[in-house]
Amino acid sequence: MVEVSEPGGPDVLQVVQRPEPQPGEGEVVVAVEAAGVNPTDLAARQGMTVGDSARPPYVLGWDFAGTVVSVGPGAQLRPGRPVVGMVPWYAEHGRVGAYAERIAVPESWVLPRPDGLGAVEAATIPLNALTAAQLLDLLAPPPGADVLVTGASGAVGGYAVQLAAQAGHRVTAVAGTGDGEWVRGLGAAVVLGRDTDYTSIGTFGSVVDAVPVGEALFPAVAPGGTVLSTRPVTEAPAAAGITQRVMLVELDLPLLTRLVGEVAAGRLRTRVSSTFPLERAADAHRAAEEHGRRGKVVLEP
Repeated sequence: MVEVSEPGGPDVLQVVQRPEPQPGEGEVVVAVEAAGVNPTDLAARQGMTVGDSARPPYVLGWDFAGTVVSVGPGAQLRPGRPVVGMVPWYAEHGRVGAYAERIAVPESWVLPRPDGLGAVEAATIPLNALTAAQLLDLLAPPPGADVLVTGASGAVGGYAVQLAAQAGHRVTAVAGTGDGEWVRGLGAAVVLGRDTDYTSIGTFGSVVDAVPVGEALFPAVAPGGTVLSTRPVTEAPAAAGITQRVMLVELDLPLLTRLVGEVAAGRLRTRVSSTFPLERAADAHRAAEEHGRRGKVVLEP
């Protein structure tokens, strides 16, 4: 497995040997075939975690896909079953992470992987799709609303565009240079460039700030409008009448099961930019930090 020896740059990711995991009550051991690399992994590697989430050494990784190899008492899944799952990493304080060849996890963290959904594709779904779905649930735009989504080239923003459009909203998406065709294909009615002047695009009552842009976005938020993001940003002046909320993802297996099924059926789209073997996790992090990257970086243990 790969652990963070101390907070820092990619080179702090070290390959280490730990004892073979054994399943406890209600647990399964999964042979990991793919683990998603997320922005939160990059932040955690640098020591930027939520509260007192982890102390080195710790193992990164929220998203994984693989095959059950053994089960503990009370578990219902059987060895040989392909699965996809998510580690609630902050809640676990880094004790468990997906950057490993095998992990022992509660069965409640995993779901059967649909036929035809490969491990690499599956490992791009859990954290990002759940975050987007829960952001939209919390935002609760009125029927047929105009919704603004920043970071639409990224995974959370991309899922948010798709889910909002499928819910019948008219989506204006802010995307990276040259990514307009992809984002329009996700269902965006209007695609704006990353260098957009937010004082000139009108105002929106419902905003998913997946970058997040923060203060520069305020002119595009209607009085009484709501902006949701996944990390704190500068507070808007009280006179602006803007509601700002920060949302941290929660593991919701029924919702994740639905989202995974939508990807497997081709009704939600995801994309992968590159894959790396586990021992090159440092290179994977360097790739994930590149500006202009399109698609997810995935480790293949």
